Amino acid sequence: MKITFKTVFSSIISIFILLGCYYLIKNIPSFTPPVILVIEYSSYVIFGLGIALSIRFNQGRVFLITLLLILSQLFLNYYLELSINNSTYSQDLYSLMCLLIPLNIFTISHLKERGLFSLWGKIRITLLLIELFVIYKIAVSNNSSIQKVLNYQLINLPLERTIINQTALAIFLFTLIYFIIKAYVKNSVFEVRLVGVIISIFTALYFINDKISFSIFLSASGLILIISIIEDSYSMAYLDELTGIPSRRALRENLMKLGNKYVIAMIDIDFFKKFNDKHGHDVGDDVLKLVASNLVKVTGGGKAFRYGGEEFTILFPGKSMNDVLPHLEKLREQVSKSGYTRKLSKAQNSKSKSGNLSQLFVTISIGVCEKNSTYKNSSDVTKGADKALYRAKKKGRNCVSK
Repeated sequence: MKITFKTVFSSIISIFILLGCYYLIKNIPSFTPPVILVIEYSSYVIFGLGIALSIRFNQGRVFLITLLLILSQLFLNYYLELSINNSTYSQDLYSLMCLLIPLNIFTISHLKERGLFSLWGKIRITLLLIELFVIYKIAVSNNSSIQKVLNYQLINLPLERTIINQTALAIFLFTLIYFIIKAYVKNSVFEVRLVGVIISIFTALYFINDKISFSIFLSASGLILIISIIEDSYSMAYLDELTGIPSRRALRENLMKLGNKYVIAMIDIDFFKKFNDKHGHDVGDDVLKLVASNLVKVTGGGKAFRYGGEEFTILFPGKSMNDVLPHLEKLREQVSKSGYTRKLSKAQNSKSKSGNLSQLFVTISIGVCEKNSTYKNSSDVTKGADKALYRAKKKGRNCVSK
């Protein structure tokens, strides 16, 4: 299982935020009343910012989770009034919210992004609001059978000190384990963030009688969601959606950072149009991903970018032509040996003697140019690499030309 930098980074961010919450709580006695007042209401500001950003960047799932959390906090703060031992209504509402929040986050995590204000988006928002209204009605009904269900003991455990009922504890635990497993197995950054969100919310609900701690940990969940919006927005702007490597926009910015010594390599997949026409666009997309996965492993200090179509670019800052040629030859050979395993259709399988799988191979041509007295800036060097790429194709493809 390959763990990417993004999943590790998201995990570290969540850990630091939770540690920051612990630090704040430990130092509450030293804070002045104005600072405590700011902390108490900070979660509303953070959730408001999260809603605004999710609308701006059309992040439907983050919007729904943030909306759920801010409405839940309003319910618990202004109806519950943090006095859960004084009324049946308060006990029911708190217990129901402890069930509602993890179940909704689990459900929302499985939704596909369909836009906030599309028909599907409006339906989801409406269902969430209806659900909260039903929860409110159940809480004020003062139904003894509902109280028995909410306080039902699944197993005998020494949990007298916790105010969260066993059913909610089980749901929180299941949701947390599910997100951890999914984050590891599928290398999903979104689930890594939700692990931090679930831990933050559980801790906030555990400290429901401490208004400051409650607000601090809810603020932590909001911060994690805001960071997820920022990370996703960066990915959309600077990473190629298909291959996952830096896009042409990222290439333009990196070109501006180059110094006085560098090499640019332009790469093209040989006969890709014919390959696409023969095997279909889905297979073509998979081959682009395969080639990109090889290009990011280039040695010699190179960094790969998707230039467009079947073309890629590799930058070698601080390198000369002689420095990079052996690494590009190694890369060319590596791509030519990396086969794509394709599952054959029934008709194709009946004609094949090698089973229902086939290996497809592609090659790449590479043009290289370095900055010198002839090619004085990045635009000139890129054009020089393009000309070298054309010469590589004229030579018969699957080669490196300078």
